[in-house]
Amino acid sequence: MHSTSSTFGGRLFAPGLDGVGVPATGQWRQGRLVVCVQDGGVEREWLAPEQPTLSAGGFNAAQLSVAWPAEGGQVQFFVDAGAARAAFAAAMPATLAQPHGAAQRAARGVERRFKLWWAVLAAVALLPVLALALLVLRGGDVVDWAVRQIPHAQEAKLGDLVLAQTRARMRVIDSGPAVDAVKYMGERLTPGTLHRYRWLVVDQPEMNAFAAPGGVVVVYSGLLKGTDTPEEAAGVIAHEVAHAELRHGLQGMVKSMGLRAGAAVLLGDWSGAVLSEATTSLLEMKFSREAETEADAEGLRRMVAAKINPEGMARFMDKLAAQSKDATPPALLSTHPASSERAATLRALAAQHPGPWDTLPLDWAAVKASLP
Repeated sequence: MHSTSSTFGGRLFAPGLDGVGVPATGQWRQGRLVVCVQDGGVEREWLAPEQPTLSAGGFNAAQLSVAWPAEGGQVQFFVDAGAARAAFAAAMPATLAQPHGAAQRAARGVERRFKLWWAVLAAVALLPVLALALLVLRGGDVVDWAVRQIPHAQEAKLGDLVLAQTRARMRVIDSGPAVDAVKYMGERLTPGTLHRYRWLVVDQPEMNAFAAPGGVVVVYSGLLKGTDTPEEAAGVIAHEVAHAELRHGLQGMVKSMGLRAGAAVLLGDWSGAVLSEATTSLLEMKFSREAETEADAEGLRRMVAAKINPEGMARFMDKLAAQSKDATPPALLSTHPASSERAATLRALAAQHPGPWDTLPLDWAAVKASLP
C-alpha cells in the first residue's frame, strides 16, 4: 500500500461543527484515515484511529460510515457513494475488509428494494393529475398513507442520524443515576414497542426534551433538574414516547418536505441536500395542536398502563403553563406549546384514574445531584 492515496469526498459530523454536517475530504496516510474540512478559510484535520468503526451508512446503505470517539462527542465521516467509495476501498487497510464487505452486502439488498419501489413510483408518476387532486383534497390521508409504507427499520436509520448529530453537537452523559432513571422510566412506558429505543441524557441547562423518529428520546439535564418528582419527569418522557409511537416526527417531516421525503426514507435514496433538510426539520420541528393533544392523551394512557401516577404529567404541564408567561420561557415551549387549557385537560384526564400507583424506586434527589 502506498503511504498516501487519492482523496475522496464525504460529509463530516464532529464536535464543534455544524449539526447537519459539513462537506469534507478523506485520504489514507500510512494506513490511517485523515479527514479534512475548510473551516473559515482554515483547513482542519481529524485523524482516525487504526481501527475505526466501519459500517453501512446513509439511508441507501451506499455511503460508508467511519466513526470514532473524540473529546466532547463522536466523529462520524460519511464517505460518498460511487467514485469516492471506490477510492476509499482501494487504499484501505486489509483489517477493514470484513466490515466493508458487510456494508457492500447491505447496499445490494437496498438496491433490490430500489428497483421494486422505483417501478411503483414510475407507475404513480403516470397519474399526475390524480396525485395533485389527492394532495389538495386529501393531503392528510396521503401523508398518513406514505408514513404507513415506511418500515420501522428505515425509520430507525433516520433516528440514527439524529442521534449522531446530537452526539456531535452536545455532551452526552453516558452513565450514572440520571441515565439509569430515564432508561428505567422509558422502558416501563414502552412495553411491546416496535421501536428500538435509545435513551439519551445530554448536559444542557435548558428545560427541554425531544423525540426523533425510530425511538430516539433526548432529555436535557436542565429538564431533570427542573422537576420535583420522578413522576413529573416520567410525564415528559411519556409525552415524547407518544410522539415517537404515533410517528409524529415522520408525519411532520413528510408534510413539511412533501412526499419526496417519505419516498426518500422508504427507498433509502437520500441526496446530501435532502438529508440535511430533513434532519434540520426534525431537530427544529414544531408539532400541531392536534399532534400535541394526541401525544398528551397517549402519554397519559401509557403512564396509567405503567402504574405511574399521571398527576405528574399534569403538574409538569402546570409548570410550563406558568413559565410561558416569563420573559425567557423554557426551551421546551419552542416545540411543545403549553397552555393552562392543556394543563387543565390533563388534570381532568388524570382524575379519571384513581390508581393505585407504584412508587417509582428512584432517589430523585440523588438523580438531580448527579447531574453536572
